[in-house]
Amino acid sequence: MSNSTAIPRDDASKLALLQHLNTQLPNYAETFEINTNDLAQLKAGLDWLDYCLKIQEAIKKYSNSLVTLKRILRDGPQSTAIIIPVIPTLPSKPDSEPYADIFGFLGSLITRVKKHKNYTPAIGKALNIIAIQSQNIDLTKLQPVLSVDYLGGHPVLHWKTNPADSIEIEADHGTGIFSLLTIQLTPGYQDNFPLPNPGSAALWKYRAIFHIRDAQVGHWSQILEVSVKG
Repeated sequence: MSNSTAIPRDDASKLALLQHLNTQLPNYAETFEINTNDLAQLKAGLDWLDYCLKIQEAIKKYSNSLVTLKRILRDGPQSTAIIIPVIPTLPSKPDSEPYADIFGFLGSLITRVKKHKNYTPAIGKALNIIAIQSQNIDLTKLQPVLSVDYLGGHPVLHWKTNPADSIEIEADHGTGIFSLLTIQLTPGYQDNFPLPNPGSAALWKYRAIFHIRDAQVGHWSQILEVSVKG
């Protein structure tokens, strides 16, 4: 079985694998003759990927808030309360030295473990380094299916995960024009666009398309129409 397929495609799952191996692999360091430099490099990879993803998420949320503010300033309605987005406080950089190709290093490390005389499938399962066999998926046929529930009156969008890296969501908040709402790496998104005035209602529309390596794949979803109330 290929070692490369033991490494997930999406960033959230990659981070989860790094976190798991940083916790569990030291328990097998002597078994597989893994030295302290290998463990330190593994930890540095985890710290730097976690750092980048946290900054990316914080900046994305701030950018989305600025887009919302821009729409309100530009288009109203006039009674909308103005909320100025707060510039996020970013995490501190890790103390370790960053390096390129974290998962190239991790792939080589997994290969060493699997080829070691002491390796067993039970250990591979404990380390989460056994690739999951899956059917081939025609990426050209991928199409998100959006569903919705509500939190505080705001729509919360949901969709099923698949081999895609992320999902691009567009919204029409009553203007008749779809525009970018968010690009999500993980499932679930709450639309915090200002609700209608108290006692009134509006019809918002959403559509989405999956991304792999920052490129759109498959088809746009069916348009999801959502009724919101003030």
